[in-house]
Amino acid sequence: MAERIVSMHAAYRSGKEVVDGFISRPSAGGARNAIVLIHGYRGLDDGQRAVTRRFAREGFVCLSPDLFYGRLYNTPEACALAKTSLDIPKAVEKICDSVSYLRRLPYVGNRKIAVLGFCMGGGLALYALAKSKSFAAGVIYYQSLFPDPEDLRGIRAPLLCHYGTEDSNTTAAEIDMFRQALDRYGKKYKIRMYQGAGHAFLNNPAGKIEANRKAAEQSVAGTRKWLKKLFS
Repeated sequence: MAERIVSMHAAYRSGKEVVDGFISRPSAGGARNAIVLIHGYRGLDDGQRAVTRRFAREGFVCLSPDLFYGRLYNTPEACALAKTSLDIPKAVEKICDSVSYLRRLPYVGNRKIAVLGFCMGGGLALYALAKSKSFAAGVIYYQSLFPDPEDLRGIRAPLLCHYGTEDSNTTAAEIDMFRQALDRYGKKYKIRMYQGAGHAFLNNPAGKIEANRKAAEQSVAGTRKWLKKLFS
């Protein structure tokens, strides 16, 4: 049964900046494990907020930092420009600094924290996992930003990675290179493929394609089960 949730604006400090965001959590009391949810190249839009709420209903405190300063992008050209113009080290620092904010919240405290990202956010999540030991797990959805294999060496947490077989952005060749890098450096990971699903099947299920809807449901259920077992 899905949890009742409460959602609200969030803000925390990263260096000299204040990072805005959106947080959802179960209404019931008690400390919960948390997920830092990294948006794709559209920004913190309604789809991102919906996914934030979705994982809160699965029992997690879920925080989505806004890495685009409130700006949203809708055309392919604008989205691509936003992604390729991003200051990656600065964005990763903001992601890592979210942990200390969550630790101060009474409904997280010293519980486990995962980082989850899709599209551009999937690549940023990988960078954050390599930079910080604070994340106990990483969940990667069809990353469209690909770190150099050498930048994956620092990852210590286990990974769960989700991809659609019909994804033209995160291709089979990219997935194979990613898998080879993880194997080379002895990383612990699982890769799950979803037949017929395309890119962004969770955060932007184009046209509500049945394969995308099915992949979204299965991947969320699988992520919840994997994290619950890992964090128990």
